[in-house]
Parts: sequence; C-alpha cells; structure tokens
Amino acid sequence: MEIDPPRNSQSTQETGHLLPCGRSVEDVWDDMEAGRVTDHSLHCPHCTTARAGLDELTEATRALIDDPAQPPAGFLDKIMTAVRADLSLGRTIPLPAPTAQIDISTHALAAVLRYAVDGVDGVRAHQCRIEVSPDAPQSVRVWMSVAVRFGSGQVSALDEARVRVAAALPERIGLELETLDFEVVDVWLDSDGQEELR
Repeated sequence: MEIDPPRNSQSTQETGHLLPCGRSVEDVWDDMEAGRVTDHSLHCPHCTTARAGLDELTEATRALIDDPAQPPAGFLDKIMTAVRADLSLGRTIPLPAPTAQIDISTHALAAVLRYAVDGVDGVRAHQCRIEVSPDAPQSVRVWMSVAVRFGSGQVSALDEARVRVAAALPERIGLELETLDFEVVDVWLDSDGQEELR
C-alpha cells in the first residue's frame, strides 16, 4: 500500500476534472494504469465511483476494439465527455448516515426541491441555492426564485410550496429545512403560462 502522492496542482488545473475529494479523474486513471493502490483510493467514495466508471469505460473500449465495425470519428471523446459530466457532481452535502459517508450533489438536491415546488398549482420553481446550516449540519437553508400566477392565491400557493419542501427534505433526502426564502421573479397571467410579466 502506498502513501498518496502529492497532488500536482498545475496538472489538475489543466485537466479541470476534479472530484469532490480533491483528486482528479486523470489521477485515478493514472493509478489504475500503474496498478497503484493507495489508502485514499481504497476508502474514498469519490475515487471508488470514478474507478468503477473508468472500469466500465475500459470494458466498453475493449468491446469496441473487438468489434470489427469501425466506430465513428470522435466516438471515444464523446464517451469520455459523458463520463466526465457524470462525475462532475459539483458541490456536495453530506447526508446523515450511521455507517458510511454519503453525499448528495446540490444539483440533485435542488432538482428534488424544484420538483416539490412545481407540484403546487400556481407556482413554478426557477433557481435554487442550498447551504448547510452552520449550527445544525443535518439542516439546510434554501433560497429559491419562483414564478407565480397572477391573481388571488399567491400567498397560499407559496405557503403550500413551503410545506412541500419541508416535507420532501426529511422524507426523500433525510435532511431538515431550517429556512426557505422565496423570491418571486416572474408573474404569468394565463393558466398555461404563455404570457408572463416581469
């Protein structure tokens, strides 16, 4: 077992495919090609996920090599782009788990919360920003911009959206809602949202 090699910050900046643990996809690939097994790579969930993805890529590449048909130009580049996009989770938030560290990307969490808000008649979610509470690591502070339908009922619709977000977090994610701030950035007139006011 080896000690983690010092990270080459210049090469990491050049590749731009950083994992949340600070290593890059290229570092994981280099370790795989060299047959290196570090203590970090054995225990890091991000490196493990990257290694599994690269293993699948290697198997797919072998299958392509064995296939007599010629792949189209740039096919491997497209595969690598898809793999890197899948690994680019952005900022993550740790979830409460008794035995292992499990993280969720803020992109995925925001998608869940936007879905909860979009389920309310008269409200549409736009942007969503999420921060972990500094006082309670299992609670989050959420800011969301929304559009509302013009007319009566906006306040009750936003109240219902707030209840749905507060319920979705513990039920689907395991986190609690500390604060939720809505900012109304659009208003639409008709029921299908074709005409909007700003």
